[in-house]
Amino acid sequence: MLALLAKRGRCIAGELAAPFDISQPTASKHLRVLERAGLITRQVDGRIHQFRLLVKPLEEAERWISRHREFWEGSLSRLGGYLDELAREKKRNG
Repeated sequence: MLALLAKRGRCIAGELAAPFDISQPTASKHLRVLERAGLITRQVDGRIHQFRLLVKPLEEAERWISRHREFWEGSLSRLGGYLDELAREKKRNG
């Protein structure tokens, strides 16, 4: 749903649910979760609910992930080197 909103800008609820094999109540529940998470905004015009993606929270998440990716990639590389060293020592010591 987020990808569809990113692509189209604005969508009504039915358009967002259409690509998925889910019921209307399930789609509505998912949209409420996204709304409470601050990822989308809803504009109501009578019975029509139109949704728009809020980009700022996703940009903030991307920055956080980027900062932490560097740490984890470095940590995993060091762990890999350590495990390789252990394997070499094990081979030498039989």
